[in-house]
Amino acid sequence: MKILKALKKESRRIKQFYALMISLFILLPLIAFLAQIDSIFLWGYLGLLEVLIILACINKLNYHRLKFECSNNKLKFKSGLFFRESVIICDKVMVVHTDKEKEDMDIILIATMKFRNKYLKPINKSFLRRYPEAAEEYIKVKKINPEENYYFQVIRRGALKKYTLLNTIFSNCVKASYTSSAIENIKIAREQIEL
Repeated sequence: MKILKALKKESRRIKQFYALMISLFILLPLIAFLAQIDSIFLWGYLGLLEVLIILACINKLNYHRLKFECSNNKLKFKSGLFFRESVIICDKVMVVHTDKEKEDMDIILIATMKFRNKYLKPINKSFLRRYPEAAEEYIKVKKINPEENYYFQVIRRGALKKYTLLNTIFSNCVKASYTSSAIENIKIAREQIEL
């Protein structure tokens, strides 16, 4: 399936999910009220269900939220509801790697400059163990510029919208080195390969 068709399908599924949750949120108390239920236990249980419905909607919204823009050599993105906007200078991105596939795909960016971005973390041994393919590219880049400090950021939220972000990164971060898994996902984002 092409990525644009998958994005439309995902959007339709999200709307269906919210319609179902809103109807449950309204209908459950309405039915309990019309049935004249006097049990405190059932009303407490219904209140718990209402809270769980709200939490499910917030969790879904948090998982699918990804806003980004690239202008003036700056990539600005916000993933999730509760995270601040991250800014990365495109020319400072050295390595782009992707881990996993489809909605669960993670985008890993390795950059040389920490520019107003508290989510960039210094590269450590646990990062190198967790992402061995990214570690290979990092070692190659580190040999070329050994005096630079390198930082990484992992983008986990956004579901299929991460493919459009990956395409934007590929178009604007021209100095970056891409791993083979990132190249495969870029082909999906550019609709050269089906999802």
